[in-house]
Amino acid sequence: MNKKIAIPLILSAILIAGGCNEKSSTDTSSLDTEALVSQYVDYDSEDFYSAWEGDVFTKITLNDEATTFDGSGGVIINGQNVEIHTSGTYVLEGTISDGQIKVDTEDTGNVRLILNGVEITSSTTAAIDIEQSDKTIISLEKGTENNLTDATSYVYEDEANQEVGATIFSKDDLVINGTGVLTVNGQYKDGITSRDDLIITGGAINVRAKDDGMVGRDVFAMSDATVNIIADGDGVKSSNDEDADRGNIVLESGYLTVVAQGDGIQAENEIIVIDGEYSIKTGEGSPEVVTSTESGMGGGNGPGGMPEMNPGMGMDFSSMTEDEIEAFVENMERMNFPIDISTEIEGMTTAEIREYLTTTLESLMPQGGGEMNRQIPDGRELPKDGQLPGASAEQQTPPEEQQNTESQAPVERNTEGDNNANTSIVETTSQKGIKAGTKLNIVGGKFTIDTAEDALHSNGDLTIQGGEETLSTGDDGIHADGNVFIAGGDITILKSLEGIEGTNIEISDGTIHLKAADDGVNVNGGSDMNEMFGAFNQTSTTTGAEEIEQADATIEDGQLTISGGYLYVDADGDGLDSNTNIMMTGGTAIVYGPTESMNGTLDYDGTFIIEGGTLIASGSTGMALGVSDGSTQNTIMMTFDETLEANTPVTVTNAKGEQIITVAPEKMFQMIVISSPDLELNAESTLSHGGTLTGEAVDGFYTNAKTKAPTASVTYSATTAMTYLNSSGVTEEGSSMMGGGMRGNMQGGGAFGRGKEQQQPEPTKDASNK
Repeated sequence: MNKKIAIPLILSAILIAGGCNEKSSTDTSSLDTEALVSQYVDYDSEDFYSAWEGDVFTKITLNDEATTFDGSGGVIINGQNVEIHTSGTYVLEGTISDGQIKVDTEDTGNVRLILNGVEITSSTTAAIDIEQSDKTIISLEKGTENNLTDATSYVYEDEANQEVGATIFSKDDLVINGTGVLTVNGQYKDGITSRDDLIITGGAINVRAKDDGMVGRDVFAMSDATVNIIADGDGVKSSNDEDADRGNIVLESGYLTVVAQGDGIQAENEIIVIDGEYSIKTGEGSPEVVTSTESGMGGGNGPGGMPEMNPGMGMDFSSMTEDEIEAFVENMERMNFPIDISTEIEGMTTAEIREYLTTTLESLMPQGGGEMNRQIPDGRELPKDGQLPGASAEQQTPPEEQQNTESQAPVERNTEGDNNANTSIVETTSQKGIKAGTKLNIVGGKFTIDTAEDALHSNGDLTIQGGEETLSTGDDGIHADGNVFIAGGDITILKSLEGIEGTNIEISDGTIHLKAADDGVNVNGGSDMNEMFGAFNQTSTTTGAEEIEQADATIEDGQLTISGGYLYVDADGDGLDSNTNIMMTGGTAIVYGPTESMNGTLDYDGTFIIEGGTLIASGSTGMALGVSDGSTQNTIMMTFDETLEANTPVTVTNAKGEQIITVAPEKMFQMIVISSPDLELNAESTLSHGGTLTGEAVDGFYTNAKTKAPTASVTYSATTAMTYLNSSGVTEEGSSMMGGGMRGNMQGGGAFGRGKEQQQPEPTKDASNK
């Protein structure tokens, strides 16, 4: 074959307390998919099924009593073992209950094996072992069923060479085509393995494997086949981690179903999906309910999790078990906490440790809503605006997760009983849906993925240009250690911990609906994980100005950009979360949640500039942000006197009474941010809520809406691009929100609380407020 070559949220809480052929939603017809495929695969004519009856061939009849052959091929029969030593076409029929087909050619050329109804079982090794052949083509004859089963443990002639480890094993290129049925029982390790390329261009193939289902070391490619895999390891993989141009997977078309205890589809380098239908389940699938142990202050009490917060905003360790306290202390140590807690608590009883932690951490809390108490070395000054060069909670990736970022080549999982000298067993098994080592590029296709870990994952960049993706996961729906680019597709994330995560995230087209137990969209690039500790533990070798400069420099490293498409987010944590900046120039973004006060519907550490598109973001008020100065499109943030029930209408009308925006958020809310090209500057407008509503709704957003008898309304005239409202009308930025000053002080450019002390006025109601 021709080939072309974190830290937990504990610290943040401390700071805060201060069908196969169906069209995708985006037309990808202009994409040069042939060029994408030919990067890694150049098909030859023999890779596709062709009639063989008129060709010269050798027929091999398998039989327990006496296997025979008829033809001029180089065949040696030794009991039930058949050896093929010359290139050519071989037609296999019949059954052997304890034997093997071995290909070891002494000339150049391809070997074609026509499986015309065979059943081959081996008690000592692989059913088909290809030791030498330029390329071997296995053709599945129409209307036939073929069954291959290997041994549960292998007997090797050469104990120093234990490479063979699959029911069908090939050291060279392997192609499977045709329209027949092939069932492979991998009782020892893998189902089908090629140490070179594995190309599937036809057939109905069923694989049950003790370890990996199908492995193409250099390339795995599939088109026009139906493949079903049940594997105790990975479903499909390309495992070459020694050559940057190899270890790739190309999926052009067909139907692939994978149920795996490891990854569903995994490549050391790039995965390209052009079309096809894919059903993938890993582990036990996603949990029935996904919960986050890191959702702000109230974020659960898992090992090393958060202590309870008492009414005075101090930390209460009294309800934490000894194991939970131990895990908490270990997490603080991993975070390079400026106090050596382990040394301090040595010899203490559990009760004494609880008291020590309460007292020590309380001393670091903001007093009366002010800044974090910290020691500044002589000769040092705080930044003039009193801000800390802080970072948001999501920058603080738990250490355990950092140690399992998959940035290094995964260790190949070997099953018990493998005597290979390279045997290594990993303690934890990756259980992602589709995982690429360098790039994941989805052009089209239909996906149904249910996974214990990330549904779509890349250790590098991840691009979705089309297709239909339905994802359920106990971790991230879409995750890239590098950048995420979404330029098309119909993406539905039914459940996830975090919906979409990457260093940079760009959404330019497509339709996205996602549900997240933590953050909906999370940009994790930018600030260094230790920056927050710099605020505690500054050294005399770095000036305050230098620290600000360093913090500002990291802002350039990551950004959430929305320039088109449709994004719907239902998040229990932050809705849109960027450790750096957010830029919106087009498209529609609808964000519902959180309902708890210690997360924000919009959360960013740099700026949020909006220049176009439609933004609806509703949720709790405790960590609420608007957009930043410098935005060119008008935006309003309304904070209500009380929390409103889900589906309560909010309507903005102009001076003529014409409805500009009507939305009924699908989760309860006390704050809503609305930005639209239709909002006018220096023009009288009215925002109302409640009443009865008619019209056509999609995701709570109405067109042709009519609102009758609203509960309350407020009339205002916007004079700046960002306008803050409460029941009295226009208010100063952030003045009606809990914690605004604290959050602004921690952030390097949020929309309110820029070092100003926020006064919270007594709420007043206008005449229409009931």
